[in-house]
Amino acid sequence: MATSSRQSSLFGVNDWKAIYQTFSQADFRSYDYETLRKSFIDYLRLYYPENFNDYVESSEFIALLDVMSFMGQGLAFRNDLNARENFIDTAERRDSVVKLANLVGYTPKRNTCASGYLKVQTVRTTENITDANGVNLSNVPVTWNDPGNVNWLEQMNTIINATLIDTQRIGNPGNTTDILGVNTSEYAINLPADTLPIVPFVSQVDGTSMNFELVSATALDKTYVYEIPPAPTGKMNMLYRNDRLGFGSPNTGFMFYFKQGTLQSAVTSFQQQIANETYEIGINGVNNTDTWLYQVNANSTLTPWEEVENVYADAYLQTESSSKKIFSVTSRANDQVTYVFGDGVFSEIPVGTFRAYVRGSNGTTYTIEPSEMNGISVTISYIGRTGKSETLSLQLGLPLTVSNAQTRESIAQIKQRAPTRYYTQDRMVNGEDYTNFPYTLYSSIIKSSSTNRSSIGVSKNLDLLDPTGKYSSTNSFGDDGALYQDNTDGFLSLTVNNTSDIIQFFTDDLASVLALNRANQYYIQNYTRYAYPGTSGGTTLYWKTSSVDSSSESGYFYTLSGTVETPAPLGIFTTTNAKYATTGAIVKLTAPAGSYFNSQNRLVAGIPSASEKTYIWSTILNVVGDGNNSGQGSFANGKGPVTLNGFVPDTVTITEIIPVFDNSLSTVVIQEAILKIELQQDFTLIFNNSLLINQERWSIGAPTATNYFVKFTSLGNNRYTVTYRSLTYYFGSVADTRFTFSKNELVYDPFTGKIIQDFVNVLGINTQFGKTTALGSDTKVNILGQTVESDGYVNDFQVEVAATDVNNSTLILDPDFFNDITGYVNTGANIGLYVFFRTVTDPVNLTRKLIVPNTDINYVYGTKNQIETVKYEFPVGQLFYAYTENKFYKTVQDPTVTTPFYVVTLQVDYSVKSGRQGLDYQYRHNANNTTRIDPATTNIIDLYLVTQSYYTAYKNWLQDITDTVTMPTQPTLNELQTDYPLVDDYKMLSDSVVLNSVTFKPLFGAKADKSLQATIKAVKSITTNASDSEVRSAILSAMDTYFNIDNWNFGDTFFFSELSAFLHERIGDLISSVVLVSDDPEKLFGDLYEIKCRPYEIFANAATTNDVVIVAALTPDTLQS
Repeated sequence: MATSSRQSSLFGVNDWKAIYQTFSQADFRSYDYETLRKSFIDYLRLYYPENFNDYVESSEFIALLDVMSFMGQGLAFRNDLNARENFIDTAERRDSVVKLANLVGYTPKRNTCASGYLKVQTVRTTENITDANGVNLSNVPVTWNDPGNVNWLEQMNTIINATLIDTQRIGNPGNTTDILGVNTSEYAINLPADTLPIVPFVSQVDGTSMNFELVSATALDKTYVYEIPPAPTGKMNMLYRNDRLGFGSPNTGFMFYFKQGTLQSAVTSFQQQIANETYEIGINGVNNTDTWLYQVNANSTLTPWEEVENVYADAYLQTESSSKKIFSVTSRANDQVTYVFGDGVFSEIPVGTFRAYVRGSNGTTYTIEPSEMNGISVTISYIGRTGKSETLSLQLGLPLTVSNAQTRESIAQIKQRAPTRYYTQDRMVNGEDYTNFPYTLYSSIIKSSSTNRSSIGVSKNLDLLDPTGKYSSTNSFGDDGALYQDNTDGFLSLTVNNTSDIIQFFTDDLASVLALNRANQYYIQNYTRYAYPGTSGGTTLYWKTSSVDSSSESGYFYTLSGTVETPAPLGIFTTTNAKYATTGAIVKLTAPAGSYFNSQNRLVAGIPSASEKTYIWSTILNVVGDGNNSGQGSFANGKGPVTLNGFVPDTVTITEIIPVFDNSLSTVVIQEAILKIELQQDFTLIFNNSLLINQERWSIGAPTATNYFVKFTSLGNNRYTVTYRSLTYYFGSVADTRFTFSKNELVYDPFTGKIIQDFVNVLGINTQFGKTTALGSDTKVNILGQTVESDGYVNDFQVEVAATDVNNSTLILDPDFFNDITGYVNTGANIGLYVFFRTVTDPVNLTRKLIVPNTDINYVYGTKNQIETVKYEFPVGQLFYAYTENKFYKTVQDPTVTTPFYVVTLQVDYSVKSGRQGLDYQYRHNANNTTRIDPATTNIIDLYLVTQSYYTAYKNWLQDITDTVTMPTQPTLNELQTDYPLVDDYKMLSDSVVLNSVTFKPLFGAKADKSLQATIKAVKSITTNASDSEVRSAILSAMDTYFNIDNWNFGDTFFFSELSAFLHERIGDLISSVVLVSDDPEKLFGDLYEIKCRPYEIFANAATTNDVVIVAALTPDTLQS
């Protein structure tokens, strides 16, 4: 053992202990100036009471203690600061956080520049070339999709062909890639030798002038477009993209890839081999992707070096010395960069002259709208086929919004993402990896979540079958169908600040809900229908077809006198009931005697059976003038003055008319309503369909009127609850079918190009109610929506349906489909026409209503007394529905009696709707071709992303109270794949990743779903002097903090008790109590105290000052909407 080691072992520990024995009474918890000074004085008084007792402030020794205390505080602070800077959780300096992140293999991201496609609008060349017709195109501008130039495409191709390298022509590209269904071809423009493929231009974005560059792009060996490393090759790629949706599509045409910023170069020389060499580039604002390096050879050619994330982490990929030309990039202050090289073992050591290219961008977050980048003019010099230098002039425009610009990662983001990235080990294998990794890959992704939709096990020889229906169409049959109606009134909330609010409510909000199917269906079911001829006189009206279209036909109605046909007037031009046959009216058309209609609405001669149709319905799409062309019938062009929906055969007759329902109110009625509202009076709106369309059919009614269509109930404080008549049809399944529905998604038939819609087909083999005769023909009803409970639960056992046109959901094809299938009579008792429900409680104590098979319930008896007389004819536990009392009962054995003794007990967990159960049906769901997946990769991972740009735009829309900010559209699959292409590089080979956008779920305010709109009612603290307005502002501010996206994940559940506790913690000095009251008068207090999100949803606060009310106390009245 060496002497020094031995002596240290023998004496070092003792020396250490001996030294600190002398400080056994010292207070080592003192760090700041005051406690250090006190500790010094206390120590002197304890150990040197005789030697020093001069403690006056003017003492020189006290001054010396002050200096020592100050120095001690400084040293303690510096030591503490240095210690904190060694841990990523406590470090505050960006340089420290970046270095600590590098230790776990995470490279903090610099800014992301805006990038996207500019579409060629106009081309012009100086070259002397001609088109196929001999037209000289020199200096002739040719515009894309020019309606005034039938030869525009051939001429544009001719000009572009002249600019390309010799081996390429339009139709013979250098590379072709299919990117999300868009065919992308690459063509190389022949630039002068040694020219960089960069074309700069300037554009104004958000009022700021920014530098941009057209760059050479490719998709070679990738599924996305990226910039070719810039080098003076003399070639520049342009793209031709074709989404097969026509020349007017924003994704079809010649395109250039652009980036924001300015490409800059730096040259350096490495004279000798030094391991782990670094090269610092002093250019500010270098973005996160645009860093390249070339070695300059003796003959001036360039050899590229490959950038990797870490020169040691990627060493296992290198197999030969020639492939070890790699480097990594680290960030410095102001987004400057340092190139880092290896040690000669894992990668080559650079020697010689090197040229680095970097692109400096502005490092801000912004969105570029198409209007801000339109008509951009650039020129490109190229070498023509003859070897002469020519100029190509281009006018470019942005076809789609670009919102991928992003600032550099903040310190907080680095702290959160570095450990997460380390956990994933730079790959996505398990569910946690798929949820976390994308968030660490791009700084513009602020939250991500994943769902495994389909797992391995599907044969790649078969088309992919996704049982949930998202990625493949489904077609199923069942025999447990239930069709029922719900006539619960709809509601709106009205808060009045000025007269403009009232006018907007009538012309916008109210008009919108009255235009929905639910209001129209109530009108059709409950308002008067007018028979024809009827009591008003008139003769039989026959139909005559003039012309036939794909979905309609034109013609006119006529009367018949002997063999003479006389075109008949309609609408206000007649006094018969035909006066109601106007645009939008629905007419019942009956077959001639001895005929009936087949399933295609064609007339068939013969005696109709009980299941054959003798009438059809059609909507009048248009009536020109008097409907008979002044007695002439058809117009000179062969079309008729009346247009009917669908196919209508000749000679059918009108037998019934449903006048058109009007959802708009006249100025006179609105002004009368304004007076009522300003006086805060209750009133109703009454619709009279016996009046003609040129008369005022809406009128103000008394608040007690029972024939109202809309009812206004004042809540005081310029607030109203507005209820309106509504009738909704639902189709459900007891157990056979789980329905899926994609709202606002149009699905096109790839063969016909027509819209196709999900539907339920009630089969004709079902019997007519109460009879043995079959319905005869299938009844197809389209699916309009899906029931979503207030807590976010999607009831996939039922869907909202209507007999509507697939291209126009407000166009009713069969107003009586519900009555025909169920046997329901509007004014009848409808005994036996029931759909039963049971209210159940799920594992988290939320109530759901589930359809119960009607075979489980006996509904023959009307009262409890009748049930009592027959109860022993059924087994114990039998359920009964007493239809006269509208109550449910169950027989229960009396436990105190050994012999059968049944007690009929009331059951409150059951309810009933008018309808019919046990129907045979077909359910068809159509998936869009754009969401089809390669069936060879059978793990389908749905990846849901929250992008910074969409989140910011959505917040701006929620917070806007002026209605000037439009609701942002969700990023599409195409946009997400373009902005985040690298995600696929880290997935497993067996996986297919589908990028989806978050769906925000706004709560409480007017921009929330009707079922989620609510009022926050608070009682002020008796100790506060704050005004009501100040308290409301404080509540909203605290709610915004509570609903900050950092506090919420996908699929979370909202609990009002948690929000209430947070409000009391934050502003407890201003409020003493706070409750949440639903604006829906049908909901009970507490119904919104727990709200769930679906796996792809995140909550957002939509409450405004109108949704926060300060009340004096919580009374029964204040706890109601």
